[in-house]
Amino acid sequence: MVTLFNTYLHQRSGIINSRRLVQAHFTCFLTFLLSFLAIGCDLENKKELFSLTELSGSALGTTWSVKVVSYKEFDQVDLRNEIVQNIEKAEKIFSHWKPDSELSELNHAQDTNPRSIHPRLHELIKHAKWMNRETGGAFDPTIAPLVNLWGFGPTSGTRSTIPKDDKIAAARKLTGMDKLEVLPKNMIQKRIAGMRLDLSGSAKGEIIDQVCQLLNRWNFKNYLVEIGGEIRAHGRGKKGNNGWTVGLESGEYGRGRFVSIALRDYAVATSGTYRLKKTNPKSPRNASHLLNPKTGSPIEHNLIAVNAFAPTARDADAWATALMVMGLQEGMKKAEEMNLVARFCKEVNGEIEFHYSTAYQRLFPAKNNL
Repeated sequence: MVTLFNTYLHQRSGIINSRRLVQAHFTCFLTFLLSFLAIGCDLENKKELFSLTELSGSALGTTWSVKVVSYKEFDQVDLRNEIVQNIEKAEKIFSHWKPDSELSELNHAQDTNPRSIHPRLHELIKHAKWMNRETGGAFDPTIAPLVNLWGFGPTSGTRSTIPKDDKIAAARKLTGMDKLEVLPKNMIQKRIAGMRLDLSGSAKGEIIDQVCQLLNRWNFKNYLVEIGGEIRAHGRGKKGNNGWTVGLESGEYGRGRFVSIALRDYAVATSGTYRLKKTNPKSPRNASHLLNPKTGSPIEHNLIAVNAFAPTARDADAWATALMVMGLQEGMKKAEEMNLVARFCKEVNGEIEFHYSTAYQRLFPAKNNL
C-alpha cells in the first residue's frame, strides 16, 4: 500500500522507484545466475577430479582387492604398500598355516603355563570365546586337531584320507573352549597342552576390518575391501548411489549365480560346503571343511551356504560360519533371536531354496530376495 500510494501521489518519484526496483531485481537475478554457474563449474571440476582406484593382490591363500572412490589425489603406490604390509603383519599373527606365526607358536607350545600373546591375537580369541558362548558351541576355534585330522588343515598327510572313529574321538578330547582360559593383560593359558586353535572362522574378517581402519586413517570415506569373497563397504559406492553393488554367493559353485545387493557401511561374509570338500565313504554327502564340534565330523545337513551381514567383517565372518554349522532350523532361530541379517541357501533335489531372516527381509525388498 505504501509503495502504490507513493507512486500514485508522486508519479515522477514513483517511476524512479519502479526503475530502481527493476534494477534491483535484475541485479539479484544476475547474482543468482552467476552463483549457480559457479556451483555448476565446481561440480564439473569435482567430476573431473573423481577417481576410482582399484588395488589387488594375493594373501592368506586367496586374493584381496580394495576399491577407493576419491576426489583428491593420493599416492597409490604408498597406499598399496601399506595395505600389503598390514595384511602380511596380520597373517604373521593369525595364520595357523605359517609355522612362524604368533598363533602357530601358541599351538606348538606343549605346556599349560600362562603365556603372553600379541594383543590383536588376544582380542580375536576373546571374540571367539564370546561367539562360542552365543552359539552354544557351534563356533569353536579349538577344533584345529579335528580340522587337521580331516585333511583341511596344515597337516598334509591326511589330505586324501577319512579318519577312523577312534581317531576322531581322541581328537575331540583336545577340543572345547573350556580347554582355554583367556586371562587379562594379553595373557592366555591352555588347560591341555595338546589343544590348538584354528581362527580361520573369523581371522579373514578381522584383517578386512584392519584394512578398513587403515583407509580411515587415509581419510577415505567411500571404499570397498574384499578378501576371499568376504566384503566390507563404506560410503555411497562408485556411482554415488545407495552403496556398493556386490554379489551374494548362493553355493552353486562354478555356476556363477549371484544376486546383486547394495552394501553401505556394512559387511557380508559367505560360508558354504561347496568350497572345500572330498568324498566321504561313511556318508552319502561329501566331507566339507565345515566341522560340527559336537560330532567331530563334517556337517550333514543340506544347507550349502549362508550369507551373514554385520557392521564389522569379523562379526559377519564368524556368524556365517556359526549359522552354517548350526543348520537351517537352529541357525534361523539364532538369527531371529540376535536380529541378524542372514540368508540361508538350502539344496533340495538339486535346486536351491532360499530362506531369509526377518532382518534380511526388512533390509532388502522382496524383489531382491533371490
